[in-house]
Amino acid sequence: MPTLDQRTERAQRARANGAKSNGPKTPEGMQRSQSASYKHGLYATRGHMLPGESNDEFLEIKALEYAFWQPNGFQAELLVNELIGYLWESKRIVAAKNDHMHDLLITVTNNAPHCHDQAKLNLDTEKLGVQSVNGTIDRFNARLAFYNRERERIIRTLLRLEKRTCTSGPSQMSLEINRRQNSELPQTNDAQPVEGTLAEAPYIVEATSDPLPESFPAKPDPEQTPDPEPEPQPEEITAWAAQNLDFKADAIQEQILTEPNTRILVLGPRQAGKSTAAAVRVLHEAVHKPNALILLASASGRQSGQILHKTRQMARFMDIELFTAPPQCEGFTLANGASVIALPDNEEKIRCFSAPSLIVVDEAAFASDTLFTALEPMLSVSNGTLMLLSTPNGQTGYFYEKWHQQNSPWTRILGTLEDCPRISEEAIKKLRESMSEETFQQEFDCQFVAAGGQYISLETFRKCLRDDFDLFAPDWERSL
Repeated sequence: MPTLDQRTERAQRARANGAKSNGPKTPEGMQRSQSASYKHGLYATRGHMLPGESNDEFLEIKALEYAFWQPNGFQAELLVNELIGYLWESKRIVAAKNDHMHDLLITVTNNAPHCHDQAKLNLDTEKLGVQSVNGTIDRFNARLAFYNRERERIIRTLLRLEKRTCTSGPSQMSLEINRRQNSELPQTNDAQPVEGTLAEAPYIVEATSDPLPESFPAKPDPEQTPDPEPEPQPEEITAWAAQNLDFKADAIQEQILTEPNTRILVLGPRQAGKSTAAAVRVLHEAVHKPNALILLASASGRQSGQILHKTRQMARFMDIELFTAPPQCEGFTLANGASVIALPDNEEKIRCFSAPSLIVVDEAAFASDTLFTALEPMLSVSNGTLMLLSTPNGQTGYFYEKWHQQNSPWTRILGTLEDCPRISEEAIKKLRESMSEETFQQEFDCQFVAAGGQYISLETFRKCLRDDFDLFAPDWERSL
């Protein structure tokens, strides 16, 4: 163990060496130094907290500010943390001011025991709090004004760092960014100069005694009423995806994107791009329909989360601002009010939603029948679209029954490995060799294979049924 003299000598050498240092010289060293100062310095969580204050409430404010500003880089993150600190200190000052006013109210009430007019007591308390120059209330107000000025300074700096471009062009589809643009402004193209010639003389009109015609009639004739603009055709979604997401759909994916029917069944092999096309349609629906509710369901939360993850990645690729989902929901909300929420396969937890514009169920053949029992009534008012994506799973279940239903209102979209250009013939051959014939038929040939204990398939059994005679008629044997 070093002696006292050795420790003293070591400390003196450390101070001498520290005096010679000018700090890190390389950009990497300066970045590490700044990060360490930020991590252990003033803007750490404990730097804003006092004993007895709620850490959960502070973290909630921090999460909301981070979700709103989404700082990119050390400088922006430092400013956001400074803004959070001023918000928290302002909240503390307001609470202290209210406590001080309550103490004054107790004093005023004790001095006027016969006064039962609470409004008069409150007014006397306010007068008592502000009557003294440079009193407690004045100091509270001065500190609040200082914090407000500092927050405005930080916000202006953050806005300059963001350098956000105009969002009225085709890349953003007139979405609000940080709620700073009017959502009712229509999407317009950039103004282009129009060729023309300047007049050589002033434009002169000779006045006459005839009355001027009405330029804007109060009630235009029905024949002069302009026709309403045609609604965009479903095929536009493919051009939108190609322009904004660089997404070129194959034949099956194009059917998933453009099918106008409100009941859609998609049966396709594994890795055929069903979920990706569904994510494109979900984002297109959210961008073009303000306040729309879009639900993603599956047999498990992980599968619906996959479509949600792909949709979130596409939105970030387009630089679309994402806000937090409603409370206790997994998903996100756009600035136009549209929400995309992922649901579990639990009937009790999804009954609270109503009037969705689009519901996508991934691996629907594996989902329980109670899930569809809870989802279908939601569409009765909104007349929204229900899209089921799946690979086969035996010869039972909701998806199987709807796929084989006669005179069905559902549109069936069938995909095969040959229709998917991303899967090579060599890969198909390896897949066929690596698994049994029944598994390959179900996973990649889209065939509903009967269960192991099922000797006669339901399709064969249904072909044996007849409906051209009454089984209980007395003369049915003679008719045969």
